[in-house]
Amino acid sequence: MPLTQEQSEILNFVQPQNCNGLSHVLLHAYAGSGKSFILREIAKRLPGPGIYLAFNRAIVADIQKTLPAHFTAMTTHQLALQSIQKTDPIIYKQIASSLREDGGRVPLPLLVQKVSGFPARNGLVMAGYVMQGIRNFCNAPDRLMDARHLPDLPARIKKADVLDLSHKTWEAMLRFQIPVTHDFYFKAWTLMDAAAQLPYAHRLVDEAQDTNPSLLGLMFRQRQGITWWAGDPYQSIYSWRGAVDALNAIAQESGIHEGHLTQSFRFGDAPADMATQLLSTLGEKRPVRGTGTTDIQFAPLKSRDATPFLRKYPKVAWVAFNNVSLLDVAMHCIERGITFHIVGQGREEKSLIYAAMKLKSGKPDAKGPLSMYAQWSELENEAHSVPDGEAAKLIKLYRHPGFGALLDGLQRGTRSESEAQVILTTAHRSKGREWDCVIIDPDMDARDQPTPAQCRKKRRFFVDSEGLHFDNREDIHLRYVAFTRARKLLLMGTPNLFQWWSASA
Repeated sequence: MPLTQEQSEILNFVQPQNCNGLSHVLLHAYAGSGKSFILREIAKRLPGPGIYLAFNRAIVADIQKTLPAHFTAMTTHQLALQSIQKTDPIIYKQIASSLREDGGRVPLPLLVQKVSGFPARNGLVMAGYVMQGIRNFCNAPDRLMDARHLPDLPARIKKADVLDLSHKTWEAMLRFQIPVTHDFYFKAWTLMDAAAQLPYAHRLVDEAQDTNPSLLGLMFRQRQGITWWAGDPYQSIYSWRGAVDALNAIAQESGIHEGHLTQSFRFGDAPADMATQLLSTLGEKRPVRGTGTTDIQFAPLKSRDATPFLRKYPKVAWVAFNNVSLLDVAMHCIERGITFHIVGQGREEKSLIYAAMKLKSGKPDAKGPLSMYAQWSELENEAHSVPDGEAAKLIKLYRHPGFGALLDGLQRGTRSESEAQVILTTAHRSKGREWDCVIIDPDMDARDQPTPAQCRKKRRFFVDSEGLHFDNREDIHLRYVAFTRARKLLLMGTPNLFQWWSASA
C-alpha cells in the first residue's frame, strides 16, 4: 500500500540534517492511523541502538517481531527491572522475590503492623492515605516526597503525621521490610544513577498520551539522540492511575518537531465522522478521515443477548463501560450455549475471588494474593476503614447478589478469542484493539438528563436539544476509543448518542 502524504512527510523528515539539534519528535496519531507502523518505519531509518517503549506486554511481543535487529521492545517496567538487574543483581532478586510472593500488593494491616508510628485507632485509615500519597509521588517527576503528593485529608488528620508515615513506609520498602509495588520499583529506578542516561541512541514511545510525569521527567533528562513520541491525546483514559496530558507537556519542550496522522486505516467515513463530532466537542478542529466503508447502525438492545447478532455475523465484540454489564452478556451466552471470551480473562479477578473464598472459609492461602490476611475480619476491617480501597472493592464483589453466576462466567469463558463467538471487553481494555463487528453496550450511552449522583460527583454526561454536555473530558475520550474499534460494522446500543450523531451528520 502506498504511503499517504502525512506518512511520507514524517518519514522524509527522518534525515540527519533535519534531526540535528532536536531532542523530541511528537507525532499526533488518531485512532487506527498506523501509529505502530510509522514507528517501525522510523526505527528502520535510525542508527542503533534503540528502544521501543510501550505500556502493554502484548503490544511489545507483537512489535518485537517486526523491529530491525538494532532495536529492542520493552514495557517501561521491563526497562526498569532490566536496568536494575544489570546494575544491582542483589536488589533485583529482592524485588523479583517480593513481586512473586505478593504480586505488587501491600495489605494495609501488614503496613500498620510492620511500620512503626501508625496509631492504634484509625491506623488502617492512615495507611490508606499513606499508600495514596506514595502512589502520587511515584507518578510525579519530583525527587523528594512532600505534602504536595498527599491526597485530600479530613480536618481531623494532620498532614505532617501522614507525611511522616509516608516517609517511613518508603524506607520500609527500600529495605524490603514490606512488599514493594510496581509503582515503587519504577520510581526508585528513575531516581538511580543508572537511569540518568539510557544506553539507547533513540527512544520510540508508543501510546505516549498515557505517559506519567515520572517517565516524562526521565525522558526529558536524556541527552543523546532523540525521543520519538507517538500518541493520541484523545485516547488518554488513565488519569485515575497518574497519567497526565503528556503530549501537551512534550510540546512545551524546546528542540521539538511535530507531525500529524489523521487518516484511519481501520474504519470508513461513518465512524470517522462520529469521531470528528466527538472530538469537536473538545475543541479539535482537525477532522478524522476514514478509509473504505464501515457501517453504523442503531441496535435496540432489549437484553444483553448476542443471539440475534450471531445470526448475521459469525463473531462479534461487545464493548461496555463496566464488567457487570459484560458478565450479564456472559450469562446470556452460557444460557444459550454461545462461546465467549473475556478480554484479560479475568485472571486477577478469579485469583482474588478464590483467595477470598478460602479466607472466608477459614483456610487462608499462604501463597495467594490475600496471603497477608490471617482472617476474614481483617479484610472487612480494612474495607470499612478505607471505603475506596482494594479490600472494599473485593468485599463488594464478594457480596454481589450474582456472585455465583459471576464466578461461573469468569470460569467458563474460552481461553482464546479465536475460539469464541462473542468477545467481551471494557472500553478501557479495548484500546489498541479492532474487530470486524463491534456492539456498544447501553451503559456507554449519555443520559437525557444528569442524575443527582452525577451532579454531586461533577461527572455529568448527558445530551439534550442543545448538544452533548460533560464535566470530564475522559468521558468523551472513552466513547471515542470505543466507537473507533469496528472495521466493518458498528452496532450502537446507545440511543441518545446515536441520535445525537445522526442529527449532527
